[in-house]
Amino acid sequence: MIRLWMQCTTKEISEMDKGNALVIVPIGAVEQHGAHLPVGTDTIILNRLMEGLASRSEFPGHNVMIAPVIPIGKSNEHSDYPGTLSFSTPTVMVMLRDLCASIRRHGFDRFIFVNSHGGNTDLLNVVSRDLRIELDAEFFVFDWWFTSFWNDILAESQESGAYGVFHACELETSLMLAIRPELVDMAKAEDEYPDPHLTDNRHVSIKGPIIPGWKTSDVSNKGVIGAPTKANPDKGARFLDYAVAKLGDMLTEVLNVRYRKA
Repeated sequence: MIRLWMQCTTKEISEMDKGNALVIVPIGAVEQHGAHLPVGTDTIILNRLMEGLASRSEFPGHNVMIAPVIPIGKSNEHSDYPGTLSFSTPTVMVMLRDLCASIRRHGFDRFIFVNSHGGNTDLLNVVSRDLRIELDAEFFVFDWWFTSFWNDILAESQESGAYGVFHACELETSLMLAIRPELVDMAKAEDEYPDPHLTDNRHVSIKGPIIPGWKTSDVSNKGVIGAPTKANPDKGARFLDYAVAKLGDMLTEVLNVRYRKA
């Protein structure tokens, strides 16, 4: 069973079997996405992914709860561009700690952060380990930017180069064209790739192995990193279907992984 936390009654949550439960904590962002996409792109995509998961997935023998989406994360790397909203790193960490502690108080002891913004990634990995200790609960982090999550579908559909999928890019723009096309202005879409001084070195690159501390204006003039001109709504629909199905499979594996008990 999968349920939205916001749509449950207090009695339903109280009586729910927590022994085989998992709580999804989704976290997005509000930040500039070039001239062609709205600032809420990450959170809009994340909301639709959660809706698709709730309507299309089943987890027999388990209770999967989707907590309310946190719409704003740590996006200060985009703060040079109007429209960006960001919490500081300590604020995000405290907010997540308080939210998870509230959920833990109701008997749930397994959590997964589902993240749609690359700027949240390192923070979530750190806080998940801290909360594992503080709350005596199991924590997982799913990040779709710095993992292999999209590799299979991009191998079939991506038309852009190595940095064509990064930010306000072929992937995100296609998803938005499928989800909220009225918010996308393709007439303003422009491809932009990061400056070679942070991508073309042997060791120092924004993809590593030595990663500089960078902000968006260090690598982009217009706030785009990638190739939005390669986007289209058909790709977006395929990307969304793929994401819902693959995340469902991944959550099934999470539900069957238990921490070793001391």
